[in-house]
Amino acid sequence: MSKSRGQKKQEGSQENNPDKVILIHSERGNIRRVVELSGPLHEVVKKAALEALQLWNPETSDFVVMRDNYTKTLKLPLTKEEYEVYSKFELRRGSKEAEVIIPIYIASFNNEWRETDYYDNEIFIIAPKLPQEDLEELKRRAMIATSEEQLEASGLSGLEEDLEELEEEEE
Repeated sequence: MSKSRGQKKQEGSQENNPDKVILIHSERGNIRRVVELSGPLHEVVKKAALEALQLWNPETSDFVVMRDNYTKTLKLPLTKEEYEVYSKFELRRGSKEAEVIIPIYIASFNNEWRETDYYDNEIFIIAPKLPQEDLEELKRRAMIATSEEQLEASGLSGLEEDLEELEEEEE
């Protein structure tokens, strides 16, 4: 199967010169560290997974590494700088704006199940190095994914109160 020009360009840049990759470590709603690493994204993901594996407690948590996408809408026309950054990824142009889809990876190694909901206490987000505004958005998402607000949004924060109400109704 023939590869698109964007795929060839992305693969070529990863094989010929190491890319810069960002690792964001978030724990319980806080960013613990942001590290810039060198190498092809898929190799840095494997190294980050090995680090996460060392931090993982198999008796209390699942271990998951998943591929996801970070999607961003850009106003046209793109600046030269925007084109240089985003053309390495899946870039779709419309009449007034463009959409870029950037692969990211999430390593979850400190998590728990509460009732039927899954809650991340600690994660790594691994992504290609992006402009500062994108980095800030990924950091914001990492903090939300590991924050207590995640529990509140899923309706689990009041679980004890709900159980108490049910017990009172039964009496």
